[in-house]
Amino acid sequence: MATAIELIRQGRKTQVWTKYCGFLDLSIDEFMQIQERLLLEQISLLHTSEIGKEVIGSHLPTSLEEFRNTVSLTTYEDYEKYFEEQIDDVLPEKAYAWGHTSGRSGKFKWVPYTKQAYDKMGERVLAGIILAAAREKGDMRLQEDDTMVYNTPPRPYISGIVLRALADQFNFNFIPPLDKTEEMEFQERIASGFDYGMRNGIDILGSLSVVLVRMGERFAEGASSGGFSARMLYPPTLFRLIRGYLRARLEGRPMLPKDLWKIKALPTGGMDTSLYRDKITYYWGVEPHEQYGSTEEGAIATQAWNKKGMIFFPDAALLEFIPEEEWVKTRQDPNYIPQTVLLNEVEANKKYEVVITNFNGRPLVRYRMHDIIEFTDLEDKEAGIALPQMQFVGRSADFIDLAGFTGLIDEKMVWRSMLETEIDYEEWSIRKESEDSDPILHLYFEPKEMMDGDTVKKLFHERLAAHNPFYADYADMIGKDAIKVTMLHPGAFMGYMQEMNERGADLAHIKPPHMNASDEIIAMLLDHSKKAAP
Repeated sequence: MATAIELIRQGRKTQVWTKYCGFLDLSIDEFMQIQERLLLEQISLLHTSEIGKEVIGSHLPTSLEEFRNTVSLTTYEDYEKYFEEQIDDVLPEKAYAWGHTSGRSGKFKWVPYTKQAYDKMGERVLAGIILAAAREKGDMRLQEDDTMVYNTPPRPYISGIVLRALADQFNFNFIPPLDKTEEMEFQERIASGFDYGMRNGIDILGSLSVVLVRMGERFAEGASSGGFSARMLYPPTLFRLIRGYLRARLEGRPMLPKDLWKIKALPTGGMDTSLYRDKITYYWGVEPHEQYGSTEEGAIATQAWNKKGMIFFPDAALLEFIPEEEWVKTRQDPNYIPQTVLLNEVEANKKYEVVITNFNGRPLVRYRMHDIIEFTDLEDKEAGIALPQMQFVGRSADFIDLAGFTGLIDEKMVWRSMLETEIDYEEWSIRKESEDSDPILHLYFEPKEMMDGDTVKKLFHERLAAHNPFYADYADMIGKDAIKVTMLHPGAFMGYMQEMNERGADLAHIKPPHMNASDEIIAMLLDHSKKAAP
């Protein structure tokens, strides 16, 4: 089948949309038919491999229903002995690439990709970028050699493998060039990308949401990303700055990134995207486009052109979902075996843990992702999409169960409450602790400028109680505040990250977690807060 580049050169943009985005026209029954067909193909491959026999057993399931009834759920620990040594012989098909992220213990978490899975992942990522740039259904706006600036980690992180797979699908002008990015530090990649963008423009910007917000804030405060330098005296750069300054002056506001660049698409990911959406749109002039993926499967879901809920790809992996009431039981009893539902059985406004089975000769079977999502609707009538719409909520380990009747407090709930206080802050971390034998929330909070901790506690308590009334009931029940706030001096989180970087920690462990930080991490933050004190 012709590639996107070949179709564009032939003037067949409609066919490009059909090939990469046509899955959005599927009915839920058609979606499930694709799922079962690919699963049965995968089972036949798995059954010939050592790892498949170990996970599936001697009996070969002949249907999706039988597969779910006879094969157990798995976790990374079931594969680790093979994956950490990158042993190919036990796999259904030989690995074309091995990617990793970091597990919670700090060890690398490796997963294999076959050549077919690698190619399919590239196709799904390209589909997401096509949709990110689209303004309506069928709107194919990408062109050959569009400049894509990115600041994601390089290989063997899965984000680096994703970029290579994407490059095989479409000839973007990647900045920094892919053959150089693996030699550059994170901040160096960001500086390089925007330095190039000042001279030559940016068509697509793939970035972490927080980076987009921080850059926008710097512009709004009247500073550029790196200050003025001799490089800015180049005529193209100077012209871009003058034009941006005049545009902002006419509107009576500080210069923002949208005054410098007319960006086609802002593909991004992570739960903070939805929280920062309005800010990113204001700063950059383009609404961010959210995608959901993982090391274990690459791209799994994407928003459509209207940038509402995300829709799963039918050919990424077999999708199963553990309902909230089931995974709550596993928190209470680790030996409990939760039940799953399929995509055609999910309910709107309900949370689920994602379970996947790889396609394309890869080895993961009924694998618990520990990712929690929520289906916001079972279709998008306005866009004519008959598939469930979902949003990412968080990780199952990142929930705080303060008390039995308060319900689970997740990171998104805390983050939204924090933003609604309208307090300017650098970072925060929250966890469950005990005070006078009562469980409470302890917030470690770094403001941009030191302020009264009682004010932070009052405002945060009000917003969290508005989102979780059971939390407010709990505070009334114990007869005292259910929240404690420790103010950290500005620079505490940065000091922590610099220390972790000097220790050689990988990117996933440089920043403290927002939820359930360990005693060691909290002790380090408090130590750096003391060092940062005036």
